[in-house]
Amino acid sequence: MPMYVAIRHLPGVTPDALAGAGARVKTCVAGMQSEGTTVHWLRSFFLPGSSQTHCYFEGPSLEAVTELNRRAGL
Repeated sequence: MPMYVAIRHLPGVTPDALAGAGARVKTCVAGMQSEGTTVHWLRSFFLPGSSQTHCYFEGPSLEAVTELNRRAGL
């Protein structure tokens, strides 16, 4: 399955906001899988020096991963 990375610049993001985003992604992954779309959130890293997050996903297509991020409000 292809792997995708979403890189976001998030100056001023709080640890609580990052934790909330992770929880939303997990919920949306479960929802999409129950609908028959096999998509996985693998891991995310926050790089404080650059205020970036790097989020790694597996999915059948860029569109599926984009939809996951849209549903999670990212």
